[in-house]
Amino acid sequence: MKKEDVTGLIVYLLIVGIALVFCFTVLREHSTYSGLDFFPYWLYIVGAVLSGVLFNGILYEVAHILGAKAGRYEIISVCILGLLFYKNAEGKTKVKFSGFDGLTGETKILPKENVKKEPNPRPYLLFGTLFYAVEIIAFVTIFTLFRSNSETAISNIAYFVLTMGVVGGVILLYNILPLKLDSVTDGYRLTMISNSKNKEAFNELLKVEYAISQGQTDVEIKTFDTITNFTADLNLNKVYVLLDQEKFEEAEKIIDIILTGEGEVSQKVYLRARAQKIYIELMTKDAEQAKEYYLKNIQLSEARELSRDISMPSIRTYILISGLMDKSHSETILCLNNVYRAYKGTSKTRRNTEIKLFNLALKKVMDENPKWTDIGDYFLEEEGKKETPKKEVEEKENNEEKTEN
Repeated sequence: MKKEDVTGLIVYLLIVGIALVFCFTVLREHSTYSGLDFFPYWLYIVGAVLSGVLFNGILYEVAHILGAKAGRYEIISVCILGLLFYKNAEGKTKVKFSGFDGLTGETKILPKENVKKEPNPRPYLLFGTLFYAVEIIAFVTIFTLFRSNSETAISNIAYFVLTMGVVGGVILLYNILPLKLDSVTDGYRLTMISNSKNKEAFNELLKVEYAISQGQTDVEIKTFDTITNFTADLNLNKVYVLLDQEKFEEAEKIIDIILTGEGEVSQKVYLRARAQKIYIELMTKDAEQAKEYYLKNIQLSEARELSRDISMPSIRTYILISGLMDKSHSETILCLNNVYRAYKGTSKTRRNTEIKLFNLALKKVMDENPKWTDIGDYFLEEEGKKETPKKEVEEKENNEEKTEN
């Protein structure tokens, strides 16, 4: 288990601990004089929690919107608990369900063009915390004023509001921690942009990811020599463009720059950059050179890390190791069984490139091991493209022959 996973587990255990303490102290005491039986009381608590999630989810994204505007950004889309609001090509607001990177939602932004000052991400990242702090103060004040009211209904409302505030407090705790968890928190990004290079990279990354998401293939991507998680991710966008064009040598030069940042980037970022490097080496060298590189540069511990990492770069690299170097059919199959999960976790802007790179690796393994016919079932199909079934191709060819005769 990697450092980020351990950190995330500790944070979630802390959140669960806070919830349990609140339930078995404050709510347990309140249940004795709430005037509600056991089942209605738990419905009351569930209602308070769900209301807290909804209220705080909306509040947090409103804070992001106002912070983005204060920082001179355009709003691209707003997602609250899976409900996505965005503008189509005609400028009309549309709504659909979507995934998001965050605890309760996500607001995507883009730096404004032609502004006197460079857009500043600090308000965008800070306003959520400030809004939550105000909310918690307000809710605790309401609770303090009305908790001891002689009317049971008013007292119950006070505890309902307090429960919503505790939900807000838990979300606040998650978002202000300067740690990289399963989603990138505002607290983490705030620590990153304290570095001027990261601030520049933050804005550059927003531009690049938006351009790529809009289908632009000739995006000019700036690369950075000073490596952090932000600059590494920005450099990787350039790497993907070059890999898609099969310009492996140019891509490897940028990967080497990323690898100089060991200790400055997270373990996952470093491991996946190493996976890209190994992939290029094993794909571009002949069998003898690849074997020599493998024996000289790849430790068994690193190969194991790659086998456990559920990501497309690690999977396509590990099948080259297990299929070409170790000749292990069982290891190759074990790795391939995770490919769909890894694909679903891949950024949409990188999916088609990853499909192409994965299929190239799988084909190379199949060519080297022609008896492994079962691995052919794992080839991926590019999004938006549908292959014509073999039967349809044969029927079309037969019809063409009949026409010619």
